Amino acid sequence: MKRWIILLLCLISLPLQAAWYKTIGSAAIINNDEEYARQQAIQDALRQAMLKAGASVSSIQKLSNGALTRDDFQIRANSEVRQYQLLDEEIRDARIFVRVRSYIVADRSGCSGGLYAKDISLIRFNWQHKDDARYGQIYQLDRAVTRALFDRLGQQRQVFVTRSWLDNNLGVEPGKIQQGDSDFARQIQALAVQTDSQYLIFGSIVDASLQQPDQGIADNIFPGAWFKTPLRRFTLQLYLYDGLTGQLLEQPFYQTQANWTFDKEAVVDPISQDFWQSSYGMEITSTLNRITEELKGRLQCERPTARIIRIDGLDYHINLGKTNGLKVGDRFRILHKADFTDVNGQEHALRNAAAGTMEVTKVYPENAVLRPLSQYAAGNIQVSDLAELE
Repeated sequence: MKRWIILLLCLISLPLQAAWYKTIGSAAIINNDEEYARQQAIQDALRQAMLKAGASVSSIQKLSNGALTRDDFQIRANSEVRQYQLLDEEIRDARIFVRVRSYIVADRSGCSGGLYAKDISLIRFNWQHKDDARYGQIYQLDRAVTRALFDRLGQQRQVFVTRSWLDNNLGVEPGKIQQGDSDFARQIQALAVQTDSQYLIFGSIVDASLQQPDQGIADNIFPGAWFKTPLRRFTLQLYLYDGLTGQLLEQPFYQTQANWTFDKEAVVDPISQDFWQSSYGMEITSTLNRITEELKGRLQCERPTARIIRIDGLDYHINLGKTNGLKVGDRFRILHKADFTDVNGQEHALRNAAAGTMEVTKVYPENAVLRPLSQYAAGNIQVSDLAELE
């Protein structure tokens, strides 16, 4: 009995906040299945509500009679959707839009790393099968999608500081790392230095093809008629790297589809409003929003790590600053670089924590100054050593 009382008191003491949120979600209507699209749109609206409440949603699997249970969704914060109401809906351009009012109880205690924004850069995505772009001539879709994701991450200023968008295809092959290609890991580390970033994102458009119709007599009677409403796939493989070590952290896979509403011979500009306001463009937008949510959930609680970029006496300059949320009095520990090569010739990133603590004494927009506290042997610190927030 005492155990339950203690647990109840702990729950009461948590900084919980409950509120109603209104959000709009959308989803493509595939094969005239409005009910499935409606459920997908409601899930989209609930994900957005959870974000507003301070949670980070990885997936919502099912809904039941306007209420969610803990087993129905996965989140990366102690928050809960107690109930929701579908206020209204609208169908336009083969897409359903819903307005949802949801009641969310959120734990605002957060995490220490969540107070600081992480430096991140994107490298232009590539095409796995560039011939997929021939319908609509959307050969610039890789550039447009990369830029759109970069802009979305830039709007999450409490989590990300978007450093650079490199408009260059670097031929990323993550398999090289798994095969022990240390040169590729060093390339990632060099890019992190070049972009002044802790994290790097690459991507590949795996599939953007049209779903071909069954060949038969109907195709002869109505040549080209299917092009009025064909489905077009959008499959994206992402790669998230820790630029400080060159290691691949995540490689999530996203797959969706929507009606391609343009004519067969149309030339479509992937940067234009016509493209992004089409059913296919809006489905890509929904995917990019989901990616942003998951990246936020993956990185928001990570403690940021800085590089020592200059040493001036007892002043140690790091490449994190006010834009990252740093303030005077924050404390760091130093990690010395100690990479090694194993008996098979494969290199491994290793960092040895030094004794003692460093404290932030000055903060600038893009950098800060650390000073060692008493009884700290600072003589071994070198440029390019790492400083990890305590």
